[in-house]
Amino acid sequence: MKKTILLFGASSFVGSNILAALKDEFRIVGTYHKTPVSIPGITCLPCDVLKKDYVNNLVALTKPDFTIYAVGMSSLRQCHKEPKLADALNSTGASYVCKASERVGAKFIYLSSSYVLSGEDNLAKESDMPMPFTTYGNTVSSGEFYVQRSSINYLVLRSCPLYGRSYHHRRPNIFEFIQEKMSKGEPLPVDSSVKTGLLDVTLFARVLKNCLEKNITNRLLQVSSKDIVSHYEFAQMYSRIFRKSDSLIQLQDELLPVENPHRGSVKKPVFRMDITNLEATLGLELPTVEESLHFTHKRLNGKLAG
Repeated sequence: MKKTILLFGASSFVGSNILAALKDEFRIVGTYHKTPVSIPGITCLPCDVLKKDYVNNLVALTKPDFTIYAVGMSSLRQCHKEPKLADALNSTGASYVCKASERVGAKFIYLSSSYVLSGEDNLAKESDMPMPFTTYGNTVSSGEFYVQRSSINYLVLRSCPLYGRSYHHRRPNIFEFIQEKMSKGEPLPVDSSVKTGLLDVTLFARVLKNCLEKNITNRLLQVSSKDIVSHYEFAQMYSRIFRKSDSLIQLQDELLPVENPHRGSVKKPVFRMDITNLEATLGLELPTVEESLHFTHKRLNGKLAG
């Protein structure tokens, strides 16, 4: 008998791709807020994660084995402009789902971000103290802290930025942005100041599936490509692998919206995570950014969006 996953945030980029990747092995129920999503074989229901009673009733009704929290505000600038909403979605809503999951014995899975790190150029381990300097990083760090402190059956996956194709194109990720500009022959301004890992969302979904199958419990694990790149370097890499001209790529430095003034000294932030714990726990090896892009090229048959 298939186990049940209740995924909050089915219409999000990461959530929708997780659903598509896991639907054959699990019975899945997804939720959305304002943007309905239709994925064959998956039941999707409306839900506002900030309505505590509704969350409790939905979890009690579906009786999932796993709840996955893929809701959230991940835009650095949007979080900076709307810090209260960012905290509500990235932290408060997660606490409601986490508590409801405890009541039915479901494992709660929180999807976190490398932006909880300090931006200093070092190799961050799971045991290092988060030192975020953006509103987004702060709110996700609060979510991490709550889950680890309050839950007795959880998994936190702290991920580098993910890329791929979205089911809804409201806010294109870097991969979609590059494809759109290149398909239209428009200038492609990309940042060179921030370096992070970048991973195909399908590879992340495979890691998550592996964690579910191995029943990894009460752990925080970091998920990332082996190396880090800027968006500028990623765009150049894309042009080589997808055999597109790099003449449209334009170098620019884009400062991150800083919340903590004392952290403003990090002019070129680096978000590098140690992934040895994940690789040892799951018995796998994560790719470099270039290897991830080769995987993406093969997965999409080298095709542009549309």
